[in-house]
Amino acid sequence: MIHLQTSKTFNDDLAKAGCLLPPPEGIENTWNWHAHRITLLRKKCVIVMEEASRYALIFAGLKKNDFAHFDQVLRSRIVAEASWLCDLPHPGSNEQLIAAAEAKCSSVSFSQGLDRSVQAHIRQVADELEYLVKYRLGHLPESAEEEFALGCQLNDTLRKRGGDKDYFYPLKKWRASLLALLPQQTGATVVNLADFRKGRGHDG
Repeated sequence: MIHLQTSKTFNDDLAKAGCLLPPPEGIENTWNWHAHRITLLRKKCVIVMEEASRYALIFAGLKKNDFAHFDQVLRSRIVAEASWLCDLPHPGSNEQLIAAAEAKCSSVSFSQGLDRSVQAHIRQVADELEYLVKYRLGHLPESAEEEFALGCQLNDTLRKRGGDKDYFYPLKKWRASLLALLPQQTGATVVNLADFRKGRGHDG
């Protein structure tokens, strides 16, 4: 089960859109993510960060119905991005990974309030995202390819959690945690970017 911890800004967006998610029943065996909404080029964008790896998902230009169905949008995005990032053989290990990720995303609960350490990293990602969008791209991502290419840049930046001795790359750390869900690790090339947009078909 996903436990999504939200900033007040993002929580207000969900409430206004009518997205009412249940509070967590317990903290054991939950997959902890944190979310904050920013405004970039006058569009609402959401940064969702996995607590353990600090891997960030970027959602650009969300509309009202995306917020209304954000639990569906998030689950679909996590599963699709995990499949793409791990780059496993199809059919076979890719389907095993999808099944494992879907099991971890079986439901979504939420609570308001961000962990301070995660919040600091979300702010770093927000600053980096703003720089890339304003001074490199000149616009928000307009396709799945642009959105995830941008995300890869952000997640290929060294970060450090409180208590850690060494810095790490969120991209590598999250990928390793996903591969640990499988009995064996193999590699191939499977990219289905269309899957990344599942749940984003709602018109605002």
